[in-house]
Amino acid sequence: MSRPGESRLSAWLVMAPALCLTIAGFGIPAFYMARMSFNEHEPQTAFVPGFTFENYHRLVSDPLILTVIWNTARLALLASVATVALAYAFALLVWLRPGRWRIIFVGLALLPMLVSEIATIFGWWTIFPKNGLLSYALVSTGLVQDRISLMYTESAALVGLVYVTLPYCFFILLSVFDGLDRRTLEAASDLGAPPWITFAEIIAPQTRIGLLAAFAQAFIWTMGAYATPLALGPDTLWTLGYFIQDQMLSKHHWPMAAALSMALTLGVSAMILVVRWLQPEQRSFHV
Repeated sequence: MSRPGESRLSAWLVMAPALCLTIAGFGIPAFYMARMSFNEHEPQTAFVPGFTFENYHRLVSDPLILTVIWNTARLALLASVATVALAYAFALLVWLRPGRWRIIFVGLALLPMLVSEIATIFGWWTIFPKNGLLSYALVSTGLVQDRISLMYTESAALVGLVYVTLPYCFFILLSVFDGLDRRTLEAASDLGAPPWITFAEIIAPQTRIGLLAAFAQAFIWTMGAYATPLALGPDTLWTLGYFIQDQMLSKHHWPMAAALSMALTLGVSAMILVVRWLQPEQRSFHV
């Protein structure tokens, strides 16, 4: 029988390779980015070595930056709520279906993950314009009289973000559903509980942890999204991803770009801590 100290040592040895890769691939670059955020900036230069809080002061005082942060958080929140709702319904449907249907639905959920984000954007460009597939379908079915265009609108950016994040949330929630005991549903049915009571009293409480994890995944992904909002949204929809790129490459203001990146990193970390605090005790997930 192994001792507690030996068990902890074995756990650290198992985690050591992944921990070293995380430190090398994320920890060290994050440290340099944090240091860069305190440097100074002068015209025609990327940065001037120094130490100042001016960049962080701009984060809370510059109206343009505050608008960018608000646009990013609002879009991420809307996309996350929509993604979790769709993923939850889809995962519940797949969980209740027989095995042969499950394979088909899981295959459909995997399809978006097999295509790059850029290729997906090109696909939406054939759907959203005035002469695209969506406009043609709406006119053909008589739902609208004139052709419409969703291209370069906030709705298009929202749909694109939901499409990209939906598979990840689906598999998180499906793993949670697979951990439920189906016999509880049979017992509830035998006792005469209607479906909505079974869902509210049995399924929903046991899948709350999955909802929180899926929401965190969607929010983290959409907060840092760059290509999809830029390609599908309007020119006025500036997100943190675009603004960081603009400060880095167009304005050549590396300290400001680093400060924005640190604010984004800290915001995402705070979301993870909040979700972790709201979660009950850890339960096993099944794939």
